[in-house]
Amino acid sequence: MDKSTILVDLEFGMSQLSGNKKLLFTLLGKFTDEYRNLDANLQALMDKEQYDDAYSLMHTLKGVTGNLGLFALHNDSKQIESAIRNEQQLPDNYPQFVALLNDTVAEIDSVTAEPAVSETQTNVTNNVTNSAAAERAEKQLVAALKASEFISQTTLDEWLNAMNLSDEKRAAIIEAVDELDYEEALATLDVK
Repeated sequence: MDKSTILVDLEFGMSQLSGNKKLLFTLLGKFTDEYRNLDANLQALMDKEQYDDAYSLMHTLKGVTGNLGLFALHNDSKQIESAIRNEQQLPDNYPQFVALLNDTVAEIDSVTAEPAVSETQTNVTNNVTNSAAAERAEKQLVAALKASEFISQTTLDEWLNAMNLSDEKRAAIIEAVDELDYEEALATLDVK
């Protein structure tokens, strides 16, 4: 399938955000909030002959849609952006672009709506996600410790939170890192 016709590619969007579906849905929600009224905003800028602002609006839309996997809108926004920049007008196919924008917003609203899933499904999904996040966090922490890298408290907290360690083990690792005793921190993690 030609990617340029895909309204919302969740798989691509999640790949851009290290698999963080919650963040993707947050960004998609912000996208719909910001661009739901794009047509009215763009028309107003064009009517006021504020072509630089209109171009900037379309240029930003093009970038955001490309990063979030909104490929059909990304593809169509290129022509609108080009017409504003080069001809200081909206092209003849602008109404189709607006229809595509509305379809994309509707699709995002549909995709990001809270699905009715069973508690068992949610627990299984969360356990798989948490397990992968814990494994990734531990690998990052071990790599940083072995390389004797500086680890900020925020980063350390993020990794330790993901790893779900006992309070004692967590406290021991924090103390070892604070003392720059990375060997002790590795030993606490049972890493040789």
